[in-house]
Amino acid sequence: MSEQNLLQELDQAFISPDRYFKDQKLAPYTEGSRLLMIQIRNENDSPIFFVYAFIYLHILLAKSRKEAIKLAWDQDVFRERLMEWSEKLGEEDRDTASLLVANILNESNKSKVNVIPSGVPQPPGNG
Repeated sequence: MSEQNLLQELDQAFISPDRYFKDQKLAPYTEGSRLLMIQIRNENDSPIFFVYAFIYLHILLAKSRKEAIKLAWDQDVFRERLMEWSEKLGEEDRDTASLLVANILNESNKSKVNVIPSGVPQPPGNG
């Protein structure tokens, strides 16, 4: 295997594919975007509000990280813009958005490392 093929294979193993919602690119889900979601989230938010906020924030981050961060610190303006954005969406979009967010969050919670058994017996309590 050539070095270039090896590097390409490694990149594919560690980099998630680009994701889109209604032809708009989403920024990758990172610890930074998770912190921004905590900043804009309210305990009274409905599940679909969380889904739309997640999608909208990641679209904003893909367009302008600086503007997205600034907007996240003004919860009222963020919510107004989110409502304007979501008014154009329908039931099919809601289902698509919910599945997309669920897939992103599930993927982020999975282990990215395949454990290969060593063949060496493990002491009790370490398995």
